[in-house]
This record gives sequence, structure tokens and C-alpha cells, in this order.
Amino acid sequence: MQDLNDLGLFAAVVRNNGFSAAARDLNIPKSKLSKHVARLEEQLGVRLLERSTRKLRVTDIGRVFYEHCQGLLDGVAAAEAEIAAVRAEPSGTVRLACPLGFTPM
Repeated sequence: MQDLNDLGLFAAVVRNNGFSAAARDLNIPKSKLSKHVARLEEQLGVRLLERSTRKLRVTDIGRVFYEHCQGLLDGVAAAEAEIAAVRAEPSGTVRLACPLGFTPM
């Protein structure tokens, strides 16, 4: 199973059309971002991105993989939003304690 962070970092590179822009967007070093994407490519055994000093191109399999990654990331964001909505609503039993003099007779 792939690390969800690696999938998110790869998706950020594709979304931002490059490592430098993605690194700025995520506020992480470009070298760290590059290492994560390289590790992902190694684990998958395919080239997701064609890199040169001046240009970045997403391979055909990289484009397909990106679409699946983005779907997973969107699903995770939706699940987190649902949990946040449930947590925003109070739930459960409220118990109060007070001296007998404050209770109606």
C-alpha cells in the first residue's frame, strides 16, 4: 500500500505544474518533494513524470495515476469534512449538579 502523503505530494506537483511551485505551495523543500516522488515512482516501477532542467511533463500513465490519486484525496477530504460536521454538533447527555437549595420543590 502506498503512503497517502506520497500520493498527495505527487498530485501537488502535477496540479502546480512543477516541483518549485508545488514546494512553495506546500511550504516544503523542493528536494524533499523530489525524493518523495522518486520513491513513489520506484515503488510503482513506472515513470510518472518526465523531468528536465527546464521542463516537466506528466507521462500518460502519470496522468491516469494522478486522476486516481486526486479522487482518493478528494474522498479523504470529504470524509474529514463529514467528521468535522458531526463534531461541530453537540451530542450526548448533559449532567448538572447543584446544591439542594437551588432545586425547585
